[in-house]
Amino acid sequence: MTENLKNKKLLILGGTSATFDVVEQAVDMGLYVIVTDDKPKNVGSAKSIANEVIQISTTDYKGLVAYIDKNNVDGVFCGPSEFNIQNCLTVAEMAGLPFYCTRGQWNICTDKSVFKKYCRKHDIPTVPYLTIGVNHPKIDLDNLEYPVVIKPVDSAGSRGLSVCHNAEESIRALDLALRFSKSKNVLVEKYIDNGGLVFSFRYILNNGEYYPYLTFDTYVVDPVKKKYLISAFTYLPSKFSNEFTQTIDNKIRAMFADIGLSNGTVFIQAFPYKGTILCNEMGLRLSGGVMHKFSEPLMGINDTKMMIRYALGGPMATKEDLTRIRLDHNNTVMAQLMIPLNIGIISSVTGLNEILEHKNILDFIQYYNVGDVVKPEVLGTLGQHFGRFTIRASNKEEMINLVGDIQDNLHISNRDGEDMYRMKFDVKRLKEV
Repeated sequence: MTENLKNKKLLILGGTSATFDVVEQAVDMGLYVIVTDDKPKNVGSAKSIANEVIQISTTDYKGLVAYIDKNNVDGVFCGPSEFNIQNCLTVAEMAGLPFYCTRGQWNICTDKSVFKKYCRKHDIPTVPYLTIGVNHPKIDLDNLEYPVVIKPVDSAGSRGLSVCHNAEESIRALDLALRFSKSKNVLVEKYIDNGGLVFSFRYILNNGEYYPYLTFDTYVVDPVKKKYLISAFTYLPSKFSNEFTQTIDNKIRAMFADIGLSNGTVFIQAFPYKGTILCNEMGLRLSGGVMHKFSEPLMGINDTKMMIRYALGGPMATKEDLTRIRLDHNNTVMAQLMIPLNIGIISSVTGLNEILEHKNILDFIQYYNVGDVVKPEVLGTLGQHFGRFTIRASNKEEMINLVGDIQDNLHISNRDGEDMYRMKFDVKRLKEV
């Protein structure tokens, strides 16, 4: 897969934990990896494993292009950060380097309201919504059918998202969402009350052909009070896989073709509701969940390495990759368990090393360490997570037992000795899968 890429130079934008996995995969491919951002060279975990670190802001496009030209850099890439993906797209355009999508395609897929218009064009069910903003009429907040979700049309990671039960809450939520919206446009959606369940599916895009390869059921942290709608637990395979392939897969592929997508990886998040899959959001990028932690053990493909290879001028997928892609995973179940925290300063973490010795835990990504502060503003966003475990089991019951063991033995305390890991996943919800 990587022989013809050995020692090629790859510039990666961003040196924080968000790009750590990308840097790790690129180093494993035998590339010469350079990491850049505007922070000091010793700040950021991704820099610790790179071959070289430079200090050029990811928004200094001319500076980055000059560096690329002077140092014969072969490709530019980044992690799942939408901010840096847009920077990467600009730098690739200016430097004449490969990038997996055009700016127009990126704008379609990241604007939630435009994405939904494309869904409706192709008869793909979506969550009912209204758009508020610069070029949209005002709406009567008193006469909305509550509860509703209010969020920016162009923000990721649950930033600026609120669930509202009345007009007073909606006014505050609109102000919050507008602060997180670059375009100053906001969606008001019907809240789909389905027990806090999200169905997501992923495609590998290769030369205009589209291959579904992973389906998940994700459970949000707080489906009752609806305050924290971030993921608590993600389970594979989804119980909606067959319904997906029979009802909307072909329509989704037609929509991709209409947008003109050719290469890369795509995920769509949807809500199962009253016998229908309601598509809601799309990501034309890698996921913060590091999906190759699932796809490599299951079928021997690595979407991160595919994307890196394409950024260096190689093919997205090889013929061998394509023969391995499938949705039937031979009765293996996999999951990611997220660890959401309450606010405070982390004073101690116990039990983690013992947990990681378990043979069924394939990976753990840690975002916080002792001494770090969990701030109020990250509550309800992905920044609330201490970390995520990737787990494999032979059946559902084994998975339930393993999740219970992890939650019973992992202790994260603040300076007062209080448990910061209180919002634990209720495994009873998994028994309903």
